[in-house]
Amino acid sequence: MHFTQIKLKPTTKIETNFDTKDIGKGFEAHKDVDVLFKKYRKSKEHSDFYNYDLLMTYDNSLIYGFDYAFENDKLFIPEINPTTIFYSNAVMSHRNLVFFRKELKEKSPSLKHQQKPLNPNLFGHFFQLASNCIINLQATVESFANRQIREDHKFIDKSGKKFEPSLFHKIDKALPEIKGIRFKSKFKQDNYRIRKLIELRNEIIHLEPIRQVTNTKYKITYRRLISFDYTQTILSVEKFVNFYEPNLIEKCECKNELYYDISEILAK
Repeated sequence: MHFTQIKLKPTTKIETNFDTKDIGKGFEAHKDVDVLFKKYRKSKEHSDFYNYDLLMTYDNSLIYGFDYAFENDKLFIPEINPTTIFYSNAVMSHRNLVFFRKELKEKSPSLKHQQKPLNPNLFGHFFQLASNCIINLQATVESFANRQIREDHKFIDKSGKKFEPSLFHKIDKALPEIKGIRFKSKFKQDNYRIRKLIELRNEIIHLEPIRQVTNTKYKITYRRLISFDYTQTILSVEKFVNFYEPNLIEKCECKNELYYDISEILAK
């Protein structure tokens, strides 16, 4: 399946009804502002040291960004919504993880084809992109939920005590309460896929050898990775995010696909 690259979006975008190129024209900075800017320009401190944020012009709009001290200079970098980065990262792993899984199934020795040579790279390359896809899809969901839930939102149990919510609680309880709509009720199958995604991601991140007496300690998780439905889960995560924030995940008009590859560079 072809996944078109998505637009990476800033955390905050302020639309304007004027040409942003005109900002500053015919304007004389206050003396205090001029002094502060000169101090900032000469110092090694970031803008937040002076309790200021950076506001930049982009695509005839205003977006927030941050500075980064680099070689006696300061880079101005737009703050990109991490949800869009994580999702893009997962999608860019899709094409070749599907390819490597196909290679794994076709080229591995089997009961019927025992003469095929063993190649550890067949599973290794698949695992690299599959785990990257799963971890970044889960990060898409979690970063999105954390951004939607206000910092002062209280999580109280039935006895009136505060508790630290799981990601499942955030997406099944907190988000619907805040937004007044419930993804789980309208898209049960998609919600189920997201739950299985979170479970598998946790399994990978906290990977431990199984306790039973066996010489192959990771086979259960590895089998789940091979069987996992990556394509439909990517679509389910996109549907989840856009259900609560329409068009946050938006395909590029270019219709191109970007994807990660594993290349070998020969030693000289």
